[in-house]
Amino acid sequence: MPDVDPEQLSDVALATAIIEGRALVDATTARWILLLGEFDRRSLWLADGAVSAAAWLRRECRMNAPTSTSALAVARALRELPATRAAFTAGVISFEHVRAIVPALGGRRSELARRADPIFARAASWMTPRQVARVVSTWSEIADA
Repeated sequence: MPDVDPEQLSDVALATAIIEGRALVDATTARWILLLGEFDRRSLWLADGAVSAAAWLRRECRMNAPTSTSALAVARALRELPATRAAFTAGVISFEHVRAIVPALGGRRSELARRADPIFARAASWMTPRQVARVVSTWSEIADA
């Protein structure tokens, strides 16, 4: 949507712009996370003298430790979760949704999580991140049993 003063938009146009804007933010974030994942995979942070990818992010992107660690965890997990990656890059789900799905890969359940990935991605498209986290937590307990 072109630059329009929000005060000039109708109620419907404003609501639509918010929804479309959020999807654009999510798709842009996904693109950045995919770039970060490739940067990490290539260990390019070593060339800059950083001790880790997280340290490089803190220095070069002015991020705090929890944010850089979370971004890297999501970037690494997306390599194993193609359906989640596709939904994220399309702007259908958010970074927070993906972050809620990442713990499914923990422990010895990585293969099961990869098979459940389409289910997680589909659920995330209509659930809140908190709901997805509960689903993944319950699924993990069952998978670990």
